[in-house]
Amino acid sequence: MIGRLWLLACGQVRVRVTGASLTRFLNLCAAQGITLRQMDRTAWNELHATLSIRDFRMLRRHMGRTGCRVHILRKRGLPFLAARLRPRTALWGGAVFAAALCWLLGTHVWAIQTEIAPAIDETAVMQQLSEMGVRIGMPIKKLNTRQIRWKMMQLQPNITFFSLNLRGNSLTVVAYGSTDPPEVLDEHAITKVVAARDGVVTQVRALEGQPMVRAGDAVQTGDTLISGLVEPTREGGKYRTAHARGTVQAYTTHTVQAARPLTEQSKRYTGKIRHQYALVMGNKRLNFYIGSGITGGTCDKIVTTRHFWLSDSVVLPVALVTQTYTFYEREPTTRTAEDVRVDMLSRALGETAADIDGMVTSHSETLTEQNGAAVLHLTIHAEEQIGTEAVDDSTVPEENVEMEQVP
Repeated sequence: MIGRLWLLACGQVRVRVTGASLTRFLNLCAAQGITLRQMDRTAWNELHATLSIRDFRMLRRHMGRTGCRVHILRKRGLPFLAARLRPRTALWGGAVFAAALCWLLGTHVWAIQTEIAPAIDETAVMQQLSEMGVRIGMPIKKLNTRQIRWKMMQLQPNITFFSLNLRGNSLTVVAYGSTDPPEVLDEHAITKVVAARDGVVTQVRALEGQPMVRAGDAVQTGDTLISGLVEPTREGGKYRTAHARGTVQAYTTHTVQAARPLTEQSKRYTGKIRHQYALVMGNKRLNFYIGSGITGGTCDKIVTTRHFWLSDSVVLPVALVTQTYTFYEREPTTRTAEDVRVDMLSRALGETAADIDGMVTSHSETLTEQNGAAVLHLTIHAEEQIGTEAVDDSTVPEENVEMEQVP
């Protein structure tokens, strides 16, 4: 198989040899080292054979000595194909362009996708990657994923996992992490647990320290719930200080007041829609419209970007951007307090519940209309954990110090 491909690459000529002296013709070919392949004797004075281009040129110089005539039947191979295509400049130009495009697509990054957790600032991450050279059009061979990962973990301490996944010419940035953890006091500091808000205690669970309240006690914000000064547990014992920790559950009450105007500006769409197009090639953008876009607050703008793909892993460095503007007119709309009641209540409950370290047990609300606005008075009852750590500046009682000085 490889031999046949090599012969086709070098070129072959199929000839018909006629004459009464075919024997003399064959002897001449043997003497001159001319190789005849696929010979076929079609008549007593006719012979078909295949030669290479080199052997055919040698044969032409010695044909006068054989008394035979040679006629070309067929030409095959790469040299003859190239000769036929040589005048077709557009075809060769297209082949060169296709080869250059394949090289460009396979050696550069033309698409960057992100899988970044909401707790991480995506804009800051992409800006830092751009400063490191990670951008559309960068050569793939310059993508040092290990070094970039190390630098990014240094620049973004809240990132717990970071990777750059390259598939073809498409790069995916993956980053996971969490928000900054709350500040924790020194493990060896003397602390106490105080009430973060008013409430009625339902349960005290002291892991370290002296409980100062019990179930049923009413406490106010700032009251000490678990003290860092621990009383002696036996007669003649000593006071000791500790890093108080634990949880205190309590019934709490939250009051919320919210107002919302009953006359609002609503949108009435006119049916007029306008499209603007732009072509993005690499990092360059070509707008097919004049100016930077439609300005003003009387239309909704939707931007869609369509990338062109050859496969799941090969992206063309071309994208079509479509900006769709839907026009509307503003008109006043008047509602009643009952119309906005559900929306106001759900918003107030959601915002308050987000600040509660526990669960909402019940709520009551009053909705009234005052001066053209709906006014909501909401009372929320909850059971939550109200204990928070604070520095304990308590000192050891003097009586205990005097007892320690007695020999």
